[in-house]
Amino acid sequence: MDRRHPFSVKELTRQIKGTLEAVFPPVWVEGEISDLRIASSGHLYFSLKDDEARIRAVMFKREAGKLPFIPSDGMHALVLARLTVYEARGDYQLVVEDMEPRGIGALHRAMEQLRIRLDAEGVFSQEKKRDLPLFPVCVGIVTSASGAAVRDILKILRDRDAPVKVMISPALVQGNQAPQSLIDALNALIEQGESDVIIIGRGGGSLEDLLPFSDEKVVRAVADCPVPIISAVGHEIDISLSDLAADASTPTPSAGAEMVAAGREEILEQLRFLETRLLSGISHALRDGREQLLAVGSRLVHPRHLLEQGRMRLDDLSFRLGSHVRARL
Repeated sequence: MDRRHPFSVKELTRQIKGTLEAVFPPVWVEGEISDLRIASSGHLYFSLKDDEARIRAVMFKREAGKLPFIPSDGMHALVLARLTVYEARGDYQLVVEDMEPRGIGALHRAMEQLRIRLDAEGVFSQEKKRDLPLFPVCVGIVTSASGAAVRDILKILRDRDAPVKVMISPALVQGNQAPQSLIDALNALIEQGESDVIIIGRGGGSLEDLLPFSDEKVVRAVADCPVPIISAVGHEIDISLSDLAADASTPTPSAGAEMVAAGREEILEQLRFLETRLLSGISHALRDGREQLLAVGSRLVHPRHLLEQGRMRLDDLSFRLGSHVRARL
């Protein structure tokens, strides 16, 4: 290197910055958030650390505003970030583009924050809930094409002899790509326009496995669905936010199928019950009418008796008139 033509600090920093950005594509980094500061501009400044190292990070307002939760010190997080250099200080840092909470406690906290925010917007309002169709002709299903959920739903519909058409719109139900996959599958059913009711869900899993059904975009898509929709996410204790946004929810996909498929035998049983009530009502009405008719009939006088009474009254008056005339004469 020629000492007579040294790099300026600015030039060297820019070369280091360019090299880092070229060598390192966006990467996922996991660590604990510390030293969090929220600037008046809305940008987030913090450090991401583990037991042996620490790196500065920034998340700009545009990306931070899309988060369904509020980051906090001590939260364990997974971030998608670009590695760069802040030239003014010569510090290398992460420019965070996305963030996910890690750990059960953090997930619960993030979901609760999102639930409160969406509830305040009216996304879960009971006034928006619609009744499910009593006898749907076509049932749409959004779930994994190879999972147990779709098999359970089809088995219930078959066992109950439900006279319905089934349309399956396959989707990913786990992982980072699952939310958009669920939304695309739901929109596909809506665009086809044949479904009278839609079941969206999956079988059981851990809280992390069920996260796509609490993704903000998925929850809003469920709430805005123009077709009555059932959230059938398999879980025992925790609920997904899609459960709150849907018109109805069930703890398992099988229960969701039972909700939309009355089944031929159940329909016939209802018809038999209604027939019995109808015949009983007609019988009571006829008996009451007969009793009223007999009561009225007992008070009626035959016309012949009225004529006889008239004749006798006429004869009596005739006799009295004759007697009166004779007496006057």
